[in-house]
Amino acid sequence: MRYGAAEPVAALNRIRIEETGEPLVDIRDACPAVEVREDCCPYLRATVAQMLNRAQESLGDGEKLRVSTALRTLAIQRAHWDRYYAQVVESHPNWPLSALRRATNRFFAPYDEKAPPGHCTGGAVDVQLLGAGGEPLDMVSPLDQWAAASTWTDRIGSKARANRMRMVVAMLGAGFSNCREEYWHYSYGDPAWAVRLGVASCPYGLVEPPSVVEARFAGAMADGIERVGDGLWLARPKVTEGG
Repeated sequence: MRYGAAEPVAALNRIRIEETGEPLVDIRDACPAVEVREDCCPYLRATVAQMLNRAQESLGDGEKLRVSTALRTLAIQRAHWDRYYAQVVESHPNWPLSALRRATNRFFAPYDEKAPPGHCTGGAVDVQLLGAGGEPLDMVSPLDQWAAASTWTDRIGSKARANRMRMVVAMLGAGFSNCREEYWHYSYGDPAWAVRLGVASCPYGLVEPPSVVEARFAGAMADGIERVGDGLWLARPKVTEGG
């Protein structure tokens, strides 16, 4: 069973980006009821953050959304893509370049195409559903994560399906569109959203995080960044063991 529109790279590249300049917001502040993983770069476009709040408000019984991935810089996306591409090449050294790229694009959006990856626009977010006790709810049994990645798979059990559908309904009801190949991935305003909806343009292109992004999440490379003058920033280096 496969619902939703496919998202081939060629279709994504045909989408016209009409950047609105909508600002990013820190979802730890803008979405206080949503849990954000410590290693998540915690920024989304303002509208997308509001939609995330609506999705959270629609849940019941103490359930909570957890954001695992929000904004990615293009450099972060490149690192993910290149690392996985190298693994594919090692496993399949005789594959042609086109096959290697298709296999890599299945898991990470390419960073070198006209259409920017969704996470690099501030319009895409990956979520999990937590139970009342804060535990991640099962959405994949009896399969493992990637085998159960397709949103509308009929190979998962009834309990996993019920949990998954509560999250899907909450996110779609808030206005997001879903990548049919990844039940956890939702977006609004990026090229993939436009392809899924069958529209010719989208409001979000590449966006860079504010400089302070480095200071307040577990993946930071600095313990603190503060503005000390016009165009001048003071960064306190992150101290690591042995370094």
